[in-house]
Amino acid sequence: MSKKENLSIAIEERPPLSKGGRKQLRRDGYLPASISSKGEDSISITIKRDTLLRAIEKFGRMSVFNLKLGKKTYNCMVKEIQHAPLTQECLHVTFQHIDLTEETTADVVIRPIGRESVQRRRLDFLQIKDYLSIKGLPNDIPNSIDVDVTEMEAGDVLNVGDLVLPEGITTDEDPDGVVFTVSHERVAETDEAAEEAAEGEEAVEAADTEEAAE
Repeated sequence: MSKKENLSIAIEERPPLSKGGRKQLRRDGYLPASISSKGEDSISITIKRDTLLRAIEKFGRMSVFNLKLGKKTYNCMVKEIQHAPLTQECLHVTFQHIDLTEETTADVVIRPIGRESVQRRRLDFLQIKDYLSIKGLPNDIPNSIDVDVTEMEAGDVLNVGDLVLPEGITTDEDPDGVVFTVSHERVAETDEAAEEAAEGEEAVEAADTEEAAE
């Protein structure tokens, strides 16, 4: 299945639940969720946890999901996933109802490809920006912005304006915003400072010895 194809998942409407009711729902293999729509009240639903998580893992969080509630279908994108702080268990999912013919905005992860190649050359690679706010039709939104950084050298800086975005995708972010920087490791400076500190300690010890001798 390509990213252009929508993913169909059956959902059920749910009544308000107590904390215990939500826990039982999760024990039964379902997740409490909701669908947000512009100008309308959100709809509380349940969705099979494994079905949703497998779809996200395989096709990406930015995919368009066809959520089927009886005879009605909602075209949705994942807006937010809430996790338990310690166990990282998925607790709740919020979907955003979208129009496939209208542009939408999304924060998409920026993924450096070839970071290891830079680090093997004993260079410091620093990622300043993890996400990029982009705009485009729902089915054109990528799961990530992949950037080949293999050839970056010390002193190189990659800005937002240097990113190559997929066709139909734009961003309103400052083109001068820094995404990645590469610099020389500071190992040499650290070693030099350590040597100077050691020399200083030796000088103090020598002075103390001379005073003791007098």
